[in-house]
Amino acid sequence: MDQQDGTRRLRLEVRRMLLQYVLQILEDDFQRQLCLQKLHLSITKALLSCEQRFTHVRELICWLFEAVSMAVGSKDNKHQKRERNENLKMVMALQKMLVLALEVDRTPTCSSNKLSQELFHTVISCPKREHRLLVLGTLESNLLKCKLLELLLDYECPQKIPVPMSLSLLLHFLQHCTLPSDPADGSEDWRRWEELLQLIWMLLLSYEEVMKGHLRCSITERSTYSRAPTWTLNDSLTPAVVQEAADAFLARTERDLGFSLPTHVQESLALLQQHLLDTY
Repeated sequence: MDQQDGTRRLRLEVRRMLLQYVLQILEDDFQRQLCLQKLHLSITKALLSCEQRFTHVRELICWLFEAVSMAVGSKDNKHQKRERNENLKMVMALQKMLVLALEVDRTPTCSSNKLSQELFHTVISCPKREHRLLVLGTLESNLLKCKLLELLLDYECPQKIPVPMSLSLLLHFLQHCTLPSDPADGSEDWRRWEELLQLIWMLLLSYEEVMKGHLRCSITERSTYSRAPTWTLNDSLTPAVVQEAADAFLARTERDLGFSLPTHVQESLALLQQHLLDTY
């Protein structure tokens, strides 16, 4: 048994090293072709283009979720811990490959839409919160993270509104979304409300990066954009609107739980309110 475990760990390490080697080749070539304004000639374009090779990208996503499922859980001994660390390294490498797949085409918005739809269907089938949060927390592309979170929260929101991604939509999610319970929560039902707040925070920060970094533009054109981000009317917030959304969130949690949220969750909500008011 020890010999079999040792062989499995060795195979895992070899697989991880091979993956990182391939990633390094892709990244080096991507940067070289980007400097030459010839991304259409890159290895990534030939292998992982969302426009031309999406079947390959789907396989990449399957590998990602396989690695995620092996990267979380108990760490009973040093061998299990090492295996999980190897899988976590593979998760990080695969996430970097997804960034290359998203950026190599001239339409990152279209690529992020395709990628987020593919990721969405897999994420909603994950019963464990730690799997979902690992996928979201390791996403390297803020454009992809923003779109995926928008899809996930819209899915969990019974009250739909015809508003594009914006701060108004974010507050709508805070007011109306309800996430499913996690099997590991036991009697701690408040954890799903903590998760919702985590997702709202992730959505806010990634949306800010999308707007400020002009991430919807092609990577070859992005460096030429020096102007400030263009916010819309749906991004215009007042203290009263922010307070109303926060109050609605707290009222829903108290109706569901029968008691107030733990202090650290309430503090996170207060910080969210302050961030929105200070920034916008």
